[in-house]
Amino acid sequence: MRRILMASIVLFYSGCSEYKIDPNEESSEGDLATGLDTGTQGYPDAVATPSTLSGIIVCNAVTKVITLSNTGDSDLIVSAISIAGSSWTVAHDSVPAVVAPNEQISVDVTTTAGGDATLTFETNDPDTSNLVVPLSSVDDSTPTLSIISPDDHATLKPGTTTLVSCEVSDDADAPKEVTVSWSSDIEGVLSNDIADNQGVASFLWDATNFDAGQHTITATATDTCGNTATDTITFCQNEGYTVETLALSTWNFEGTANWDATNGWVELTATNVNEAGTAFQISETVDSTAVTIEFNFFVSGGSGADGISLTALDTTSMSGFVGNEGGGIGYGGLPGWSIEIDTYYNENQSDPTVEDHLSVHIDGDVTNPIAWSALPDVEDGQWHFASISVYGNWMTIDIDGVTYLDQEVPGLTQFPAYVGFTAATGDLTNYHLIDSLLVQNFVCEDKTKP
Repeated sequence: MRRILMASIVLFYSGCSEYKIDPNEESSEGDLATGLDTGTQGYPDAVATPSTLSGIIVCNAVTKVITLSNTGDSDLIVSAISIAGSSWTVAHDSVPAVVAPNEQISVDVTTTAGGDATLTFETNDPDTSNLVVPLSSVDDSTPTLSIISPDDHATLKPGTTTLVSCEVSDDADAPKEVTVSWSSDIEGVLSNDIADNQGVASFLWDATNFDAGQHTITATATDTCGNTATDTITFCQNEGYTVETLALSTWNFEGTANWDATNGWVELTATNVNEAGTAFQISETVDSTAVTIEFNFFVSGGSGADGISLTALDTTSMSGFVGNEGGGIGYGGLPGWSIEIDTYYNENQSDPTVEDHLSVHIDGDVTNPIAWSALPDVEDGQWHFASISVYGNWMTIDIDGVTYLDQEVPGLTQFPAYVGFTAATGDLTNYHLIDSLLVQNFVCEDKTKP
């Protein structure tokens, strides 16, 4: 037993001595494989930046730079550079090329249309002898465009301005690089502009500069590639006027009526007894059976009488602009139709109620209200808003947003009318004032009952 053990020890020692391995020293895989102490061997390392190109938007030729870097510790030899795929080309210096460690070379890749390709660098990199860079491009798309105001089929009031706006975007361009043109099928080119940073383009439609009637408005957006997109809306411009758009020379003031330039309103009467004043716009007529009239009125400040009227004066049979004072409220005896806002009860004139009220009268017949409605107290020292619409023989009257009359009114006939206001005082008085008049002669709406 002892002899066998000693022989084993000698054999082990002899093996270690032959290979000269120090158990405390690290060796490379190559050293172990060859049994030689060869030291460190360097290699090149090819890296492309960027490693892929995608999302390139093309309308004209687009060139990008690809950099090939050597991040290894020995020379990188580039033996060939090639590109495969339609619509892409590559430009570079001659090959083979030697790229030292920590150095780089650049190539230009150019695309002229949408398509995919691969750029390949053939090198002596032992890990990636064929380094591939995927390339992808798409053709430029048309912009997106949407008109956001006004609403399609809107009706625009006369004498006012309306902001016409659209939103645009583009795949390649910033919004402010997209141009927007506006045109009307009636008026032609209206505006040329660029979108703002939020992609909104707009122009101001001024009703005083354009014909009444229906207009089809087209917005056309054009990007820097020349691609276009369009959107259209249709709206209708009503015919008529506002008091702000009319010169005072177009108004006929009679009696005590006058223009208060300091306050910018019409004063029909002051707080004096037995006054009557009328103010009619005489440069234009409206259809008496197809019209909306809006205005503000004030009936306060005195001892409490008598009221005001809105009168559509029949120009075919009129003989003057001033009617009866007092309970006649300045319209008594005038041809056409009148809507009175009465603040004093005249029992002898068949007033329908002792309360403040409105009533409709034909041809200045003060004693015969065709239709009427009681009102809350309007002698409250406040301005009030009235809106009157006539569709054929149908009349709607709103005061301060409340509908007080919405019915057929017998006796309404069609005639060309001057729109105006009348007021009167008797033994009792009030200021009677008118402001912010808007008259729309229907062009866009159905002229029958709404």
